[in-house]
Amino acid sequence: MGLVKPFAFMGSTADSGIGYGNPPYDQDLVAYYDFGDSVEGSWTGSATLTGGDTITDLSGNGFNSSLNAGSQTWTYETGTGKGVIATTSKAGGYFYMDVMTGSFTSFDANTFEFAGNIPTALTDDNLIFRFDQNGVSGDSRMESNLQQYSPTPPKRIGLDVRTKQTNSVNVGTINQDTGTGFFHLVYTAGQGETSKIYYQGSLLGESAGTMSATDTFAWLNSATNAWFGTSNYAGGTFPAEIGVFRFYNSAMPASSVTANYNFYSPQF
Repeated sequence: MGLVKPFAFMGSTADSGIGYGNPPYDQDLVAYYDFGDSVEGSWTGSATLTGGDTITDLSGNGFNSSLNAGSQTWTYETGTGKGVIATTSKAGGYFYMDVMTGSFTSFDANTFEFAGNIPTALTDDNLIFRFDQNGVSGDSRMESNLQQYSPTPPKRIGLDVRTKQTNSVNVGTINQDTGTGFFHLVYTAGQGETSKIYYQGSLLGESAGTMSATDTFAWLNSATNAWFGTSNYAGGTFPAEIGVFRFYNSAMPASSVTANYNFYSPQF
């Protein structure tokens, strides 16, 4: 039995959620960031985010993130969707969920979901999230790179998955040009299942093998990397606009991925 969202975080309109609202699949939330409301959302500050600024988790579980800015500039943009946080630079800034460190020992599934906008075509390597234990014993990992090279190697989206038991259930090279405009990305992994990447509401690729019935994920130690939106190295950041980030401890089914895509896409 995993973490269960303790209560719904509602906005000023009953049952509407904050900003972009609560999508059809809205269960087993670990953390939920919504940038579509500058008054009640995850960011309610100035137009420019600086190092140390806090992004608020709206799930009720208290897993806020702090911006480690480096030389990268993040801004809050009201001209896309209902509001997004944005960066156009690959300079190493990242959002770090430090309060998650040491919190979880045995998730039997994970899902990471993003909705946002790509204003300018991505190039080279773009890392949208990284959760791992930084190489310690019993390492768990879920990490995705949007590799948009030109002309070679081919444009692709990958998912690196390793369980606490150090079993790898990765999704291999998937040829996909992310282009520009609205994007919806969902990544899932769970016991007895293949790891999957969903892009724009549809299955893009899955692992050749499945997680075993005893495989788990753990985020345990002081070195845990819990980053979203980018990473801490200059070559792999994610210059784009993020409206929603949601982290679940269940594997979202395909029908729900499509339903969530249909929910978010008209809002951007």
